[in-house]
Amino acid sequence: MSLPLTFYDLIVLRYVPVQLVFFYEYPHSKTHYIDSFLPKLKHSLSLTLQYFYPLAGNLTWPPESEKPIILYVNGDSVSLTIAESMNDFYHLSGDHSRDINESHSLVPHLPISDTVAPVLALQVTVFPNCGFSIGITMHHAAIDGQSLTRFIKAWASICRSGDSSSLSPDLLPFYDRTVIKDPSMLEKVYLEKLLKPTGLKTETECNNRSLLVLDRIAPPNAVRSTFKLSRADIERLRKQVLIRCDKDKQTRPLHLSTFVLTCAYVWGCLNRADPSKKINLFLFTADCRARLDPPIPITYFGNCLAARIISAETSDIIGEDGLAILGEAFSEAIRDLEGEVLRGMENASSAPEGPEAIFAVSWSNRFQVYKIDFGWGRPIKAEMITIDKLGTMSLFDGRDGDGGVEVGLTLNKQEMEVFTSIFANGLNDGN
Repeated sequence: MSLPLTFYDLIVLRYVPVQLVFFYEYPHSKTHYIDSFLPKLKHSLSLTLQYFYPLAGNLTWPPESEKPIILYVNGDSVSLTIAESMNDFYHLSGDHSRDINESHSLVPHLPISDTVAPVLALQVTVFPNCGFSIGITMHHAAIDGQSLTRFIKAWASICRSGDSSSLSPDLLPFYDRTVIKDPSMLEKVYLEKLLKPTGLKTETECNNRSLLVLDRIAPPNAVRSTFKLSRADIERLRKQVLIRCDKDKQTRPLHLSTFVLTCAYVWGCLNRADPSKKINLFLFTADCRARLDPPIPITYFGNCLAARIISAETSDIIGEDGLAILGEAFSEAIRDLEGEVLRGMENASSAPEGPEAIFAVSWSNRFQVYKIDFGWGRPIKAEMITIDKLGTMSLFDGRDGDGGVEVGLTLNKQEMEVFTSIFANGLNDGN
């Protein structure tokens, strides 16, 4: 069985794989993990993959095919690595600043070559008498965060109940790709870009059908930290923007969601931490499923994202009215999404031109990963390892369930110290 890639998938064909890790507190012996925990987790994964069978397949680009496909053949499987760690579980699952390399062993490698690319790899790392982690590495061209989250939630549901027949319909994948319409011929645009030489030092120079991703190297001396914004923090930021807009007699309604306020606040703090960087561009993606005309099922399996880039002057970003200015800029971009979601998508696979630095957000607090319970409780921590290479921020729902959010960030150690101070002081001062 095979699934053709759509233009949404082709955009991210050569992107860095998505890597996530979830930490669960479960203080049991190694013997218990081997005899009870792991068999249940593996069996439920097998049952879940019967619904999500493309995840056990591979990306390939057959000579007779104009574009890559996800090919599933009977006998295909997902690589599941079982590891044991004697490292400090609570150190690795903490919010404090720590070396990014400490977590890299918790996510599996995805062995991508010119001709074949596995869709998914998983790793369970056991910390005896403390807990365990589930590491996920996913090829972005196969699915987006929405689809991946549904898979993880389906796996957790089956593991918790022990019965795959009781899986909720809102978790079952929808595979019909004929619902994806391409009136602007975006697929042709992306294929032409993909078939140009990439510069990869392999067969790619003469084989522009290569599936190799454009890997990136994490910055030296890098650390990762988690920052929290409570619901009360979000409300204070919203009030701050509304007061400023009221003074300026702003009449156009603003889209001051938790997502917008968090991204705007982090963007401002980053520029204050190092104004010389001039991070003038911010990229975010939005789910298109409900925005298309006609809408497609929310359970559609694959990528279905549109991107928008916001531009702002450094002086505005770090100025007294910075949060309000960025709030207005995000609101305008979101209005544009609601009007014509695919506008500008012909340039989506191209990097912005010019000297300005670009920042981006990965994942979404709407996915509610802190509700994912395999039967042994909810995660005590979720992290996105991908941000180490991409230089983006990750955004998760708050683990306390109070409407807050968690921001993951990777910076060099010195810059992280400055950012941490600015982030905290801005909330305390209301600036």
